[in-house]
Amino acid sequence: MGLFDRRATPSSSGEAPSIGAAELADVTTLMDRWDAALGDSDAMFACMAQIARRPWEWWAAASRAAGAAGEPALVGRIFLFAHLFATRLVDRISPEKQRETGLGRPEPDAYRAIAEQAVSSLVQLPPELMIHDTATGKVDVAAAWTMAQAVVSA
Repeated sequence: MGLFDRRATPSSSGEAPSIGAAELADVTTLMDRWDAALGDSDAMFACMAQIARRPWEWWAAASRAAGAAGEPALVGRIFLFAHLFATRLVDRISPEKQRETGLGRPEPDAYRAIAEQAVSSLVQLPPELMIHDTATGKVDVAAAWTMAQAVVSA
């Protein structure tokens, strides 16, 4: 089976997926792996194979669950992943691979929901707190909030 041969399975009920403590722990682990993989193409694509198993609707639900669980930094990290994917990565993935994986350009409603949750959650953190600090760059809360606000305002 190839790297992107597993298709993401969107919710068939039309309802938002239920995200509990175990799923939030998985999200934290995935975001840690993603941050560690940035700058290393092989590691990035291996991590994306796991991320792609969850549709954007799931990521929006995870963002809401992280906000409800009092994890504003995780909300910000989910937004930064979605924003990086939408603005820098999706155009590097062929349309065929996007269809195969189910992880293409974020649906506007899901992307906006992730950004809205970031706008409302990140204000709980000190603006100078680094929520992304990797070899490829650093993003503090204030910068992440500004990016999320731009998505919401668009």
